[in-house]
Amino acid sequence: MQIVIVGAGPAGCYTAQLLKHYGVGSSIRIIEEHNEVGRPMSCAGIVGRQVFNNTLLPLSKASIINQIDGALIIHGDNNFLIKRPGVAYVIDRERFDQELSRGLKVECGKKLVEIKREGSGYVVNTNVEDIYADLVIGADGPKSEVRKFIDFDLEEFKGKRREGARIYNKKYGYVGMQYRIKLDKAISDSDLNITKVHMCEGIPFFIWIIPENKEIIRLGIIAQNGWQQLDNFIKKYNIKGEIVDKLAGIIPLGLASNTYYKNIVLVGDAAGQIKPLTGGGIYYGLKAAEILVDCIREGKIAEYDRRWKRKFGREINFGLKARQVYEKLNHDELGKIFLVFKKNTKFIEKIANFENHSVVFKEALKSPKILIDAGKILGRNIGKILF
Repeated sequence: MQIVIVGAGPAGCYTAQLLKHYGVGSSIRIIEEHNEVGRPMSCAGIVGRQVFNNTLLPLSKASIINQIDGALIIHGDNNFLIKRPGVAYVIDRERFDQELSRGLKVECGKKLVEIKREGSGYVVNTNVEDIYADLVIGADGPKSEVRKFIDFDLEEFKGKRREGARIYNKKYGYVGMQYRIKLDKAISDSDLNITKVHMCEGIPFFIWIIPENKEIIRLGIIAQNGWQQLDNFIKKYNIKGEIVDKLAGIIPLGLASNTYYKNIVLVGDAAGQIKPLTGGGIYYGLKAAEILVDCIREGKIAEYDRRWKRKFGREINFGLKARQVYEKLNHDELGKIFLVFKKNTKFIEKIANFENHSVVFKEALKSPKILIDAGKILGRNIGKILF
């Protein structure tokens, strides 16, 4: 079997590593439109420990530059700390991708132009050459060109939002923006391993501060007029330092109606395998790659769509419903929800899962007091999330 993987990001490279490991395919070619793996980078660069501890193939930890032991959740002048030692890692995303591509032949500078049916397979037209493939795997991100050759689109994120939060791009998704800032004053030891999450009205996600080391932080947002809001945030909190880098990237939200069609498959961001509450997608992309390769090995590629959705499709649907409700909250409601979280800090510390956000809500079903408190604020909307 001749396999062409479009895109050399984490999902594409990990899929190739699995195929190589199991000896699947007579030829595995990875084409990447950019000139090098890992650039340009468009990711906040924080991943749950499951990314390194819960994959079939062990991943190099060379890209890890800091360990996260908890999060300080902030709303206005109020805050609370969730302690979770080793819950996540800050990574050098460029190196992370490069480590995943180690030992693979990635053909950089080859951009997909068109896919044409030929016999039982396809001819993949690129800007450089035409390549025959029995199987085409689209791992080419939220603006996937491969997706255009499958008869479906990502379902639009449904739910009415306030005008101030309406930044969902109907074609692709949300847009995230991030600064890397070299601080004038070093971060204290107590803050080095803690992320800060600012809950703000009118922002569909939150503002985050991720420490790389004592000198550099990552300040990011997913919101309309994001750069302006980050600049305002810097002024408000008197953050002194030099902006040394900035990035922006699309975050596609929504379940794809189908991720397999006649030996064309989607994986990772191209398939919408994203956590709706935080926008992270690396872990789901890696796990979906494992499912995909199992299907290929078994000769049951057509089952891939059903299998990965059975694995974490419900989790994505839960996140989408929770996001719809969250974006409708006004300032007072957001503050009250914050206080519910703060009141149940120990419960969250014990139960919370970095990759599966519904765990907290499912466990809350066993605690009538939490449900009553949340129900007073969310009303009927709580049912939309849980059922």
